[in-house]
Parts: sequence; structure tokens; C-alpha cells
Amino acid sequence: MHIVRFADCPPSPWKNGGGITRQLLIRPAAANLDDFALRVSVADVDSDGPFSRFDGIDRTLTLLEGGGLQLQRDGAPLATLQTDSPLLHFAGEWPISSRRLAGKVRDFNIMTRRSRCRHRAERLSLDGSLTLAHDGPLLLFLAQGDAVTVNGGEVSDRLRPFDLLWREQAGTLQLHSDNACQLLLAHVVFGDAGTDGDD
Repeated sequence: MHIVRFADCPPSPWKNGGGITRQLLIRPAAANLDDFALRVSVADVDSDGPFSRFDGIDRTLTLLEGGGLQLQRDGAPLATLQTDSPLLHFAGEWPISSRRLAGKVRDFNIMTRRSRCRHRAERLSLDGSLTLAHDGPLLLFLAQGDAVTVNGGEVSDRLRPFDLLWREQAGTLQLHSDNACQLLLAHVVFGDAGTDGDD
């Protein structure tokens, strides 16, 4: 069980230079933007404009903070994201442009290279305790709420806002929160060429 602290992730420019992102996780660990199998990031969107293009990549996007983000594909409306909107799944090849509805926004992004990896993401509401079983690699991200205690059997730790948990092996997690919170959960499957996680 590996926890990535959001506060420890330095900002870096988008692939197309149009914004700032914080990379929480990349696999394989030595990969870059051209050859990763899995990448998880949080981006600050300070201006309107095009998304970076990622050929061969499947993406999941959700809004964490801000007054809304309107997305277009080839100039046609695609989605308007609010912090409580459904997760948006789309292909990295799509020509996406964005317009902020009320100033700066922050979003959460999962990317997998479809020739090597795939993911299935969902929201998870928690208020109290929950047992979460998973049969393969798992991502768990605290999107809203103060803190979540996570017990993986061999170790116990606490997620703070925007922290990410990455677990490579199948198992069971015991989750607890004293107050209502919202997590983003993603099951990850690596193909033969992508079984190169190292945690």
C-alpha cells in the first residue's frame, strides 16, 4: 500500500504548456508522457483553451474545485463539469477545448494507455466504515472530506484531501471516516506489456 501526498507533488507545465499539473502517480515509475501505461494527476486550469492531446490514451476526468468547466469536442458541446457531475470518460485523441464558467478550477485525471492498461473509475461516498475488497491494482483518491483512515492489514495510514492510495496487489481495505466524504476509486488492469508496477 503506497500513499502519495498531494503536498509532496511539485507542479509542472501541461504537455501543451497551457496549464499546471501535479503528477501523483506514473507507471512504470521511470516513464514519461510519451510511454506511460498509467498516469494520475491533478491539474489547475487557470485559462480557457485546448487540452493536451494524448494518442492511444483513455481518460477519466472529474472536477475537484471551482465553478464549472465547459468542454467542447471539435467545437460541439461535450459536457459541463461541476464538482458533483458524473465522471467523464473520453479518448485522448479527441480535440477537446475547455472554458471555465466562474474562474479557476482544479480537476482530477486518470490516463491509461489502451494497448497496455485499462481502468474503471467511480465515485465512492463514505460516512463511517466500509470494507473494500479488490482483485487487482487499485487507486483511491480523497476528493472531498477531511480525512479517511485506511487499514490494509499490514499497515494503516490516513488519506488527507487530494492524497492518493495506490495498491498493486489484490486484497481488502478497511476504510473509516468520521464525517461524510467522497472518494474516487479506480480498478486498474495491466496487459502483458504493462505489468510493470513496482509497489
